[in-house]
Amino acid sequence: MEILNFLPEHLNEIIEIEKECFPEKSQLSKDYLLFLWRKFPEGFLVAKEEEKILGYGICQKEGKEGVIFSLAVKPKYQGRGIGSKILERLIETLKKEKIEKISLHARKKNEKAINFYQKFGFKIKKEVENYYSDGETAYLMELIISS
Repeated sequence: MEILNFLPEHLNEIIEIEKECFPEKSQLSKDYLLFLWRKFPEGFLVAKEEEKILGYGICQKEGKEGVIFSLAVKPKYQGRGIGSKILERLIETLKKEKIEKISLHARKKNEKAINFYQKFGFKIKKEVENYYSDGETAYLMELIISS
């Protein structure tokens, strides 16, 4: 398995992962995925094995801050360290941009995701009510980057 930069020909497989991993109202559209890629191409990564995309991660930089926009691994490939490898590369990418902190949102009820990010040093900063389009609450989580 290797971590590569996203290419537009990966888009349909990314959409399939979105459908498998997220509620319909929370899925990112093709247009929005391409917008994020054009805005910060080095921040859109895919995990690929034998010509199949197993997962992806998207980060953006906003001034001195980085944002993890989305990270997902096909359910049948979860638990194999793929998400960890993607997140490590996203953090590396943002560190190269000299950012000071990385933030992300995770559904409050998604304990698996919250525990995953906490293993990498992310801390819960606050609850954000009605963050998701279905009205669900999110935790804002942050990782401070030491210079």
